[in-house]
Amino acid sequence: MAFNTTHALTISQVADQTGVNPVTLRAWQRRYGLLAPERTAKGHRLYSQEDVETIAHILQWLDKGVPISKVKPLLAHSPASADTGDDSVARELIDCIHTFSVKRLGNVLDTLLKEYPFYWLVEHAFTPVDQWLGDDEEAVRLLQRDLWQSAVIDRCRTALAANAKRHAPSRCWLVSLTVTSEYQRVLMAMALNEKGYSVTILSSPHQQLNMLVEVMREQGARTLALMANRRLDRAQLNQVRHCLAQDDIEVVSQAFICSVHGDELEELKENKTLCI
Repeated sequence: MAFNTTHALTISQVADQTGVNPVTLRAWQRRYGLLAPERTAKGHRLYSQEDVETIAHILQWLDKGVPISKVKPLLAHSPASADTGDDSVARELIDCIHTFSVKRLGNVLDTLLKEYPFYWLVEHAFTPVDQWLGDDEEAVRLLQRDLWQSAVIDRCRTALAANAKRHAPSRCWLVSLTVTSEYQRVLMAMALNEKGYSVTILSSPHQQLNMLVEVMREQGARTLALMANRRLDRAQLNQVRHCLAQDDIEVVSQAFICSVHGDELEELKENKTLCI
């Protein structure tokens, strides 16, 4: 039966609808045979509603902790039918760090960033690695932590630059209200990018948000993303309230701020979608 192109979707439309970026959709098709979109005469991919449903099922298995390499034989089953937790991705990263295999670590990260949604990597790979590294100040652990964070920062910045060239989504400025590390800022920027934002990262803490918002308006940026790693003081909370009151500026908050200050910032409490 001929493929019905009436309701067919392009790869960009599927990415917008599912939250899975085009690079990952191509990897799922080429490397794992999870998708089989049709092609136009010019070779462009066209996806059916069945393809979209398959992507939803893939994401359900990923959310159970299943590595992408093990998803295909499970697609005929319900994700609720078995306990499928698997820490092999995190263990591979930890082995690279433990053995100081810098080149291998970079190659593994390159592959993971292509094959997985970023939110999955944070939950099932990056967070376990960070927990394994801990905050020990012993010399070997410091070196391992530095190698890990440097590799992640390098690969994520490359991915952010590549995504910015492919499309022009909503422009967002990422601002820290307290001192944060480059590693923390880059992870936040990737989470924002996955949700369709083109992110400008400001490296120093900023509390004069009134001035910053005016500059954003002049530059055509309409989304302000806020992050912090400790409780905000009264002056900072008032600055955030001022931004939330602006009709033409969207405020996107780090989940930490939402959880700590939800009772004090009613707008965040009422609209959890603002929290990344």
